[in-house]
Amino acid sequence: MAKTSEIIKILEEFAPPELAEGWDNSGWQVFLGNDNTSKVLVCLTVTDDVINQAVELGCNLIVSHHPVIFKPIKVLKDVKLIKAVQRGIQIYSLHTNCDKTNNGTSDILAKKLNLKKVAIMNDFVRAGFTPYEMSMEEFISYVKLACNVSRIKFVNNGNKSRVRTVAVCAGAGADFIEDVDKYNLDAYVTADIKYHDAVDSRRSAILDVGHFDSEKPFVEEIKNLLENHKHGGIDVVFAKEKQAWEYV
Repeated sequence: MAKTSEIIKILEEFAPPELAEGWDNSGWQVFLGNDNTSKVLVCLTVTDDVINQAVELGCNLIVSHHPVIFKPIKVLKDVKLIKAVQRGIQIYSLHTNCDKTNNGTSDILAKKLNLKKVAIMNDFVRAGFTPYEMSMEEFISYVKLACNVSRIKFVNNGNKSRVRTVAVCAGAGADFIEDVDKYNLDAYVTADIKYHDAVDSRRSAILDVGHFDSEKPFVEEIKNLLENHKHGGIDVVFAKEKQAWEYV
């Protein structure tokens, strides 16, 4: 049994709440005042299935990346939130504060790609160098392997043929395409690129690996953070999650 307050302290030292964007709702989603945590379930997104897994595994604290609540609630009718309360399950989310912190989601993605000399481009985007210069075809295969995906969206309006400089943004990174283009980097690895984002891109090749797959290393990072902390005694498990859709 671990102290819930100590777990939250560990998480907030890693990703300070003040880093979160103003529109975001990082932090407590369901707080029941229970300071004893039997087991932690870590996930990207709290779904009905994730709540069921927490019940089955005996977890009374869920740590997620995506907040369950974004808009003010006038009437509590969300089945998963009701079930969480009924089963005494608390939920805490690390969203944009985890995106922006050191060793956060984009830094984790940069590590997955083994980028070198990684620097902060802005709060959400990191940039660095591939281990060696690659052809574009080789880099595409390299990204697929690193992110464990079989297909990606690919845009190359700048006709880049070689890759050495790369920017990354885990999750929805379309807002930063123009920033990446300014530096004329060879490639930008991110997710959630829409049609007009692709049409309007100019210089850097874009590899969209998908929102889920760009952020799923978060789960392992948080599990390791809690399990390897000096206080110890925190039992942590992964939620079984999958992409929100299937390719047919």
